This record gives sequence, structure tokens and C-alpha cells, in this order.
Amino acid sequence: MKMQPPFRDLAMAQGAAAVVLFLLVPAATLLGPGMHRTAGMLHGLAASLTVLVATYTWHAFYDYARGRGAGRSRLARRLGMTNGLTLLTLVTANWLYIGYQAPEGASEWFKLHLPAGHWVVMEYKEFVSLMTLPCGVAAQVILYRLGGGRSPSEGVRLVLGILLTMLWLCMLVGFAFGLILVKWKAV
Repeated sequence: MKMQPPFRDLAMAQGAAAVVLFLLVPAATLLGPGMHRTAGMLHGLAASLTVLVATYTWHAFYDYARGRGAGRSRLARRLGMTNGLTLLTLVTANWLYIGYQAPEGASEWFKLHLPAGHWVVMEYKEFVSLMTLPCGVAAQVILYRLGGGRSPSEGVRLVLGILLTMLWLCMLVGFAFGLILVKWKAV
């Protein structure tokens, strides 16, 4: 019996540890002060899961773009999960936005102490983050309407790749800017 190096097992253990630690970040919101702990925790958890699932969706797109057998069904399933989590993230973000814009809320603090935090980072983050859902829904519609068959056309794969790239980049900008805003307010 040939002994294989344990690299795959080590990589799986590292990945599992990273996912667990990554998902524990939003749980820190429960320990912090504030009126909207539950909304913040749910939004952080939804945003973290969305980033992870959307990255996982890209792996399915590679199989689909190469024309592998189960690539389309895998991509459709993962894209559906990404769109669902994106919707959940946007709903919880709107829940948080009520407190953000409330009198003596974070918006007022940012406008007084760090105007760029609100006018540039938050407003830009809002707009870009909202673009993830239309990109994901458009990709899913195109996948169902035009992406069937044994080998999808090069144009369909190209458009899906562009839409998934836009989805992932918009989501990543929203996620990173959200972390920046939380850090600025926490200091």
C-alpha cells in the first residue's frame, strides 16, 4: 500500500478552521454595545456566508465554462444559494440602516467626526452592494434560459463570467467597506 502525503487532509483542516473562525467574526457583535445587536449579528453572518458561497459559486462556474457534465446544475444550485444569501444580507442591511440614520445614530457621528466615512465610504458601499442582487439574478436567468444543452455557446459563458465577476466584486467591496465602517465607529 502506497502512503500518500497528508497534504489534502491538512488543507481540508486549514480550510475548515478558517471557515469556523471567519463565521465567528459576526458573533462578536453580540458582545458589543448597541441597540441593534441582533440585526448586526445577522447582517454580519449573512454577509460572511454570502462571500464564502459566492466564492464557492466561482468554482462551479469553472466546471461549467469548461463544459463538464454536472457543471450547469452545480452552478445553478450555488448561484441560487448566493442570490438567496444576497437577499438576506440586503434585508438585514436595511434593518440596520434604520438605526444608522436614526437621530444620534452612526450616520450623525460619521458626519460630525469623519465626513468621508459617510459621504464616500457608506454611500458608495450602499450603491455598489445593491448591485450584487441584479447581477446574480441576471446570471441565473441567463443560465436557465440560454445556458442549457451539452455545450453552452461562448457568448453565454462570457456573459455569465462577466456577471459573476461583477457580483463578486460588488459584494467584496460592500463587505470590505462594511468592515471599515464598523472599525471606524468602534474606535
